[in-house]
Amino acid sequence: MLVAAGVLGDEQLRAALAHQRGKGQRLGEALIELGLVDEITVTRALAKQAGLPFLDLSKGRIPAALLARVPAELAREQGILPALERGGALILAIDDPLKRYALDALGFQIGAELKAALSPPSQVAKLLAEHYGAPQPEAKAAAKAGAESDDAPVVRLVSRTFQDALNQRASDIHLEPMAAGLRVRFRVDGVLRIVAEHPPHLSAPLLSRLKVMGSMDIAEKRKPQDGRIQLDIAGRNIDVRASILPSNHGETMVLRLLDRSANLIGLPELGFQADDNAWFQRLIKRPNGIVLVTGPTGSGKTTTLYAALSALNRPDTKIITAEDPVEYHLRGVNQMQVNPRVGLTFSRILKAMLRAAPNIILVGEIRDLETAEVAIQAALTGHLVFSTLHTNDAPSALTRLVDMGVQPFLVSAAVQGVLAQRLVRRLCPECNEAYTPDPSELRALGIDPAQAPGAKLARPKGCRVCDGNGYKGRVGLFEMLELDAELREVVYQRSGVERLRELALARGKLRALLVDGARKALARQTSLAEVLRVCRAAGGDLVHLDESDAVEPAETTSGS
Repeated sequence: MLVAAGVLGDEQLRAALAHQRGKGQRLGEALIELGLVDEITVTRALAKQAGLPFLDLSKGRIPAALLARVPAELAREQGILPALERGGALILAIDDPLKRYALDALGFQIGAELKAALSPPSQVAKLLAEHYGAPQPEAKAAAKAGAESDDAPVVRLVSRTFQDALNQRASDIHLEPMAAGLRVRFRVDGVLRIVAEHPPHLSAPLLSRLKVMGSMDIAEKRKPQDGRIQLDIAGRNIDVRASILPSNHGETMVLRLLDRSANLIGLPELGFQADDNAWFQRLIKRPNGIVLVTGPTGSGKTTTLYAALSALNRPDTKIITAEDPVEYHLRGVNQMQVNPRVGLTFSRILKAMLRAAPNIILVGEIRDLETAEVAIQAALTGHLVFSTLHTNDAPSALTRLVDMGVQPFLVSAAVQGVLAQRLVRRLCPECNEAYTPDPSELRALGIDPAQAPGAKLARPKGCRVCDGNGYKGRVGLFEMLELDAELREVVYQRSGVERLRELALARGKLRALLVDGARKALARQTSLAEVLRVCRAAGGDLVHLDESDAVEPAETTSGS
């Protein structure tokens, strides 16, 4: 941040990093000690990085009434200074961004709502000594010994990190060790954002705490590890999947958050247009065959399949699933967890399923030839099978099965339809602003400007409701492929994915991803940038629009 602001040069930064490593300091301390940057500039940058207000204590005096609200012993012990009162909250000046995580506990002791502002450490130390007196050497030693023997601050920091992630609707927490410290990022609506950077000395205890929670080996630092953590936060049952990888600066950890107490999304909330919803409903009500959902990791495939199973879940229908992991528990559905350690693979579970006489089968993912062949045999013997594949578009799913080694005649006979999907961020309903797009913007969506007179798009603006991002929630974009006799013949003849796509478009059996993206951009559910981020127009083909698509915004639905 300092380099970007022109305050610090690259050579100066390298010198400070070398100095920091030699003394085990924080980067800011090294910069100040070398005289490269003054303390106020460093503190301002830290405050901006941590999302805290900056408070210069050298300007003005603190009223005695405010100082009296915090006991001297508590102020000295915690290194906090009451500075202001705003809207009924007491603003505490702190010299370290990490101290804000202790404010909830301190609020009970002080009897007030507390908020933090970051101030230069020398100012905080000077005013603490001036107003509360310097702590005795014995007290300092006792406080230091207590801090070393007690890991409560790390426990609180972990708890607070999970709480903040839930409050911000994060799906993942990324803990990444860097040369300057431990970076913490949350993935919110599919996009990573930095939320904190902790000093290097916190990295090891923080990861060790999470390893213990996830029943992982805290002594192993050279190999990847996986674990699971069960949490109950404010009455919400949270299942956390933890994954650790060794990196050049230490171990990096990703925590995937699954809120089991959240309501499952139904088909109407996925983001289907009315005609798409009718197509998908018709497809999943077939008596047999395979229905595939494709897309990259994090594109909502599992959510779509759960919504389909929920719609088909009736007392007279037996549904069995094989999942890795079982993300949500569906009432009335027999769900099985894959466990390769004991030989319980997708293919083995699938073979056992067929002896249990199910009507509907869900295979979490087709990863190999054996699983693909068993799934296809199940589809050809009267079962309706749902599964996922990692392909970029719908036609590629069919050629992927053939590339795995499945005979083309089996693929063409078993597969009923393919749904490819992506998730885009939904524009904040409170602050998005409509505008008349340039013809080039419409062409980027594959739309002929002459065909869309009066068309409007919308762009993000940012407000308090969406935390200034301009987006809140997500909506699905879908590409739909349904096989008929001619398309099955193309698959059987191994004519290639491009021939399959061309014929499917010509026969009206394929609705491309960009078409759905264009419709949702015109409906002002999402922005042009979001649509192009996930499905850029490859061939420049123009999208056919109905008059309603080109002019009127469609009714929005809740995010998926």
